[in-house]
Amino acid sequence: MTSRLSSLSISPHSPTRAKSSPLASLTPQHNLGTDYYSYEDLSTLDTPKMPSSQHPPHQPCDYHHCRHLQTACAELSKDTGCLCPGVTGPDVPPEPPQLGPVHVTESGATLHWCAPSSTVWEYRLMYQADGGHTIAGPIFNSTFRMAVLAGLHPSTSYLVCVMAANQAGASPTDDGSRAHGPCRTIRTLAPQLPYAYVAAGLAAMFSLVVVATLTWHFALRSRRRQFHGASWHSGQQSTLPPTPG
Repeated sequence: MTSRLSSLSISPHSPTRAKSSPLASLTPQHNLGTDYYSYEDLSTLDTPKMPSSQHPPHQPCDYHHCRHLQTACAELSKDTGCLCPGVTGPDVPPEPPQLGPVHVTESGATLHWCAPSSTVWEYRLMYQADGGHTIAGPIFNSTFRMAVLAGLHPSTSYLVCVMAANQAGASPTDDGSRAHGPCRTIRTLAPQLPYAYVAAGLAAMFSLVVVATLTWHFALRSRRRQFHGASWHSGQQSTLPPTPG
């Protein structure tokens, strides 16, 4: 896919469709740093250490970057006093989410992602058909880690991306070449309906062949019975004695 999705500044009132012209790619605005988690090891959370001389050790919050409908860690910490992983504030544009498995159908795709180490207010799906224009998908709140992208065409290649946004702006996108970046190149499945028609046609043809074969078989047996009956009757007549005059 030659064209790329660009980084957009998203607000809750932003339009649902991007500019009609192809968008140029942008270089990521922020260095991800060493605290950016790896998709292969999502269980490790970067938690601050509390001095043992001042406070007893606290436990990390039951917070997971990739859990769907995940309660914000700030709310968990407020309720229980647990510790949250370090994140950038709302005055800094979010880092890119990590797009995980993408499951495709004929007309849609289900996307799974992991939250960045940033303050996120909302997520938005972006997609672009091969050679087409960039389209802004629906908006989801910060608890979402999974969403369905509908309205795609069968047998078509798409670049799909997930973007995070807060008051400072939106996370950058890429061309889908990174293994765990915010974008992925997918191809929707071919239509299955013609195959169903072919299967139904073959089944009907097979049924007709079976019926024709059975009809021919029973007709042949009936003719044989009629032939043998006529031969037996003729033989019986030939063996009868002549009638006296």
